[in-house]
Amino acid sequence: MSTGLKSVLATELSKRFPADLVNDLIYSYERVLVEYKKGAWDETLWKAGKFVENVFRLLYFIVHSVVLNQVPSMNDLKTKLEKSPSTTFDDSVRILIPRIATAMIYDPRSKKGAVHVKPVNPDYLDATLAVSACDWLLAELVRLYHTQDSKQIQSIIHSLVMRKVPFVEKHEGKSFVTVPMGAEDEILLLLLDNSDGLDRTTIGECLKNNYTQGRVTQALQKLVQKKRFVVETSRRNYVITGPGEQHISGVIAKIL
Repeated sequence: MSTGLKSVLATELSKRFPADLVNDLIYSYERVLVEYKKGAWDETLWKAGKFVENVFRLLYFIVHSVVLNQVPSMNDLKTKLEKSPSTTFDDSVRILIPRIATAMIYDPRSKKGAVHVKPVNPDYLDATLAVSACDWLLAELVRLYHTQDSKQIQSIIHSLVMRKVPFVEKHEGKSFVTVPMGAEDEILLLLLDNSDGLDRTTIGECLKNNYTQGRVTQALQKLVQKKRFVVETSRRNYVITGPGEQHISGVIAKIL
């Protein structure tokens, strides 16, 4: 998470909730993203569980105006919220936030011995689901309790819910792939992380430490012409296709 986005989130939520509680919430969210970017699926799930605990601490404060280090029973609080009159709290607070936090994060984290279709790694699927749920939960809290102009908040929410791609880091505005995958798959990963696509020059800059420009060109041509995983737009940008997304998702799932 960028420093600017973190600062805006802290400022907005601290107008409604105690600063320490907000800082714990944002920090735990950042840890989820860090582990997911590293491809540490199990750690992503555990960190997402900690984020959920902080979400319930915040819900407890909404209900009781008291800050706890740990909510005694999340299920009890969830039941209390669901049974509260619809005029007491927003439906997101009463129903959606508690249910999504438990069903999409806590339950997958706690499952044991589930049967999954191979070769897709179930931990990757669970981690991806958990990250998306964490994005939604934080975005929904900002939507409910923001004080800024709605257009500014819309931009913040868009930043939160953008797809998170593991093994890609950004430094000084440039993307880097952090695991060796081969030129073709690394191009697909970069394009998956950039929904508007990238031009040839930018792709070459991102990969220049590991591949020659000739190798990058060859990989792009193969992705476009033979595999149809990538298309070139009228703006001279390369964008990933549905089959390309399916392929690279399978590759990601196999990397542990």
